[in-house]
This record gives sequence, C-alpha cells and structure tokens, in this order.
Amino acid sequence: MKMTRRLTGLSPGEDPDDKAAYWTARLMSGEMTADEQAEMKRWTAQSPENAAALAELQSLLGEADAYGEQLLAGEFERDLNLKAASKRRFSPSLRNIAATLAIAAATIVVTLFIAPNTGAPQSYQTAVGQFREIELEDGSEIELNTASLVRVDYDKRRRAVGLEQGEAFFNVEKDRSRPFVVKTAYAEIAVTGTSFSVASTDGRANVHVLTGVVDVKPLRGQSSTLLAGDMVEIGPDGMIGQVRRYDPALVHAWRHGKVRFREKPLGEAVVALNRYFSTPIAIDDAHLAQLPVTGEFDIRHADTAVKALSRAFNLTSRVDGDRIVLEENPSGE
Repeated sequence: MKMTRRLTGLSPGEDPDDKAAYWTARLMSGEMTADEQAEMKRWTAQSPENAAALAELQSLLGEADAYGEQLLAGEFERDLNLKAASKRRFSPSLRNIAATLAIAAATIVVTLFIAPNTGAPQSYQTAVGQFREIELEDGSEIELNTASLVRVDYDKRRRAVGLEQGEAFFNVEKDRSRPFVVKTAYAEIAVTGTSFSVASTDGRANVHVLTGVVDVKPLRGQSSTLLAGDMVEIGPDGMIGQVRRYDPALVHAWRHGKVRFREKPLGEAVVALNRYFSTPIAIDDAHLAQLPVTGEFDIRHADTAVKALSRAFNLTSRVDGDRIVLEENPSGE
C-alpha cells in the first residue's frame, strides 16, 4: 500500500491539504474544542486555497459510502498504527482520530492524498503512418496507432482517457481504488488493470481484450463484460453487438508494424492498408477487389506492401495522380 508524506501522522503542516486533513480529523474525533474551532475558522479565512482544501475533503468524506468498498479500512488503520509505533511523535488523541478516519472514510482520505494531480488534460496524437508509445505517471502505457488522438485526464478518483479518433492499445497498471476509463463517442470502457485495445473509426467502436476483464458500457442498451480473447463492436446507433472471440495475431499486428489478413477480400485489405499510407492504394476493378488475401504486410513502408500485393496476384502498379492503382498485368507474366 503506497503512502506519501501526507499520511505520516495527520499533524498540522504548512500544506493546505495537510491542514485540511488535520482539521477534518479533529472534527470527526468529537474532541474538538471551542478554541480549535475558532483557530480552524481563522485558518480557513486566511486564503481561498485553505477554504477550498477543507471543503473538498469534507465533500469527499461525505461520499464515503459510495467508495467505502474500494479499500479495507483495516489496512489503512494498520498503516497508521505502524506510523504511530515509529519514533515520530504521535499523541493519543491523534491515535483516536486515525481510528475514526479508518472506520468512517479510509478510502476517501487515501484516494485524496496518494492520487497524482496532473492538472489539465494532456493530448497525444499521431499522424498518418505514425506510431507512438506513451508512459503515464502511474506506470500504465498507451500505444497509439496511425492517425489517432487521445486526451489523458487523471484525477483523485479515476484515470480517464478520451479516445477522440483512431486506435490505441492500453496496458493498465492495477489500481482498484482508481478505475481506468476509456471514453469514445459510442461507449465507455472501464478496467482496474488489464491490456486491451479500443478503435474508434468508421462511425463505430471496437474493443478487443488481450488480458484481464473489461466492462463496456454503450450509449444505449445493456453493458457487457469481456474476458481475455473477447471482442465487441458498438455501432453508430450506440448499441452493442454480440461478444465474439478474436485472433490477437490479426488484430494487434499493427503494434509490430504489420497487418495480417486471413481470407480478406482484396478491396477490404486495401482499405485497411490505406490507414497507414499518405498515398493511398486503389483498385478500380471490382473483380480484383473480391480476391481473397491471406498474409502479412508491412505498414511502415507503402512500397513494400504494394510490391507484396503485386507479386501475390500478378498485378502491376502505376501512379495515378495522388494514388497508386493496382491492376491486372496485361502481359500475364
């Protein structure tokens, strides 16, 4: 259990959060004197920061019932007792305060003082054909696929990521007290610690779980719980589809600079490849578009992918304006 200096005795310090915790503890102890009440009022009036810190903590404590199951009160109390057993000064009255807080609002106090405060949301983006790995402050990681945008907004209660467009793979560090939530235009995906990917493209969202358990809440209809190897699609109407199994070797190949197809029509394979290329591939022949494609293709180099497709189906390629057209080889060779 991680503890910071802010939980080293609930004694009054110079930090507004420290003193807010101290005054809240005195209030909850039932032993607060009239002099202390007057002193607390003076401290609150000294600055807006002091007043805000005390109001925020008391508001969070008022919601303790909603969050009380997230941590065991006994664990928090044991931690405080260990602090008391050290050589630091820790008066008997504050021992009573610690016990009261552990029983009444352990989760709220711990969540408030160990959670990072990152301020404004941070945005991360990739261009077409670009990939990016992002390490978050809690050790979680995000891998951004091509042409993707996420906004990371961590606070004291949860870790939130908005997937504005594209696709991202998430490797989430476990923290039961602070869920990790991914929001898209079509659904909200919540976990405490697992690995999964979310794509928000073509007017729909797809969720693929690699490890752990993921809860998917669509805009409309019932939520679904996905296990490792499960996937689900949320349509543009906000309705969730059936949970299905998927092949991670196909879906997550982009993380290694590849795409893999298994009996995929050539037209659909080209659409998938074009997500990564600034100069798109085109097939004007409807017959060619139906040819089945099975294989692995490089998405970091368009020329390599074009050559591979040309060899596989005996096609030729030509530049036509701002696109590369694949067509049948007139010589048949």
